[in-house]
Amino acid sequence: MRTHYAGSLRGGDAGSTITVCGWVAARRDHGGVVFLDLRDASGILQIVIDPATPAGADSSRIRSEFVLQVTGVVRPRPGGTLNVDLPTGEVEIAAESVVILNESEPPPFPLNDRADGVDESLRLRHRYLDLRRGAMQRNLRLRAGVNRSVRAVMDAQNFVEVETPMLIASTPEGARDFVVPSRLHPGEFYALPQSPQLFKQLLMVGGLDRYYQVARCLRDEDLRADRQFEFMQLDVEMSFADAQDVMDVVALAVDAAVVGATGVSIGDIPSITWQDSMERFGTDKPDLR
Repeated sequence: MRTHYAGSLRGGDAGSTITVCGWVAARRDHGGVVFLDLRDASGILQIVIDPATPAGADSSRIRSEFVLQVTGVVRPRPGGTLNVDLPTGEVEIAAESVVILNESEPPPFPLNDRADGVDESLRLRHRYLDLRRGAMQRNLRLRAGVNRSVRAVMDAQNFVEVETPMLIASTPEGARDFVVPSRLHPGEFYALPQSPQLFKQLLMVGGLDRYYQVARCLRDEDLRADRQFEFMQLDVEMSFADAQDVMDVVALAVDAAVVGATGVSIGDIPSITWQDSMERFGTDKPDLR
């Protein structure tokens, strides 16, 4: 359906005939010519539609969040109209064909970063719309980048990623279990894992040596700022390791997470003993900033 992502086009693409698909982020009418900001997962691209051409046949119908397929020629923007705030700000598409793939009702709140001031319950009721915002897209991609970077480091240290079961027998841990009734065995229940603790210990007994997993944990406890029903954690287990070995691996994982988020390595992480921390700061979690 498309040949390019909207956010990928640059000045070097001028003269190319391309097809892009996306949502209408904004519409502007100037002197009979329609300007659209077309948004997809990669960014925003300006579309120019001349109503006198076949591409403009339905231009009067197009509104915010309509889904379009646009074919046209990439051309440099006229002098004085460059948008330095956009990676695609030096080019635009002169539309030759515009297909409305789907229409849209007016969204209940702006689908841009100004929506941060919108009532959160409204955003959550329309989560599928909220996810179109740049801030939400960046959050998801940031998380993916962190996971990708951490996985690469763990793989390089000979850890094996293993997905452990989500339906288990109830085991005593620090919180209450979420329970799942069994259809085949009435009156009996599975539990959702608070952590993969037992499974990773079984893997060590089984000789796997080094295991990791970006694990989903579920705990039925009262919500607080640092307590959630469901959360993700980097879960790690190693055989034949001492405290320094564990600290070294954790330091690599923390550095990888920062690299995945920012592209910058934090380098060596200083460490102090528990005894030194208690004597100097009176706590085992000192703020050394």
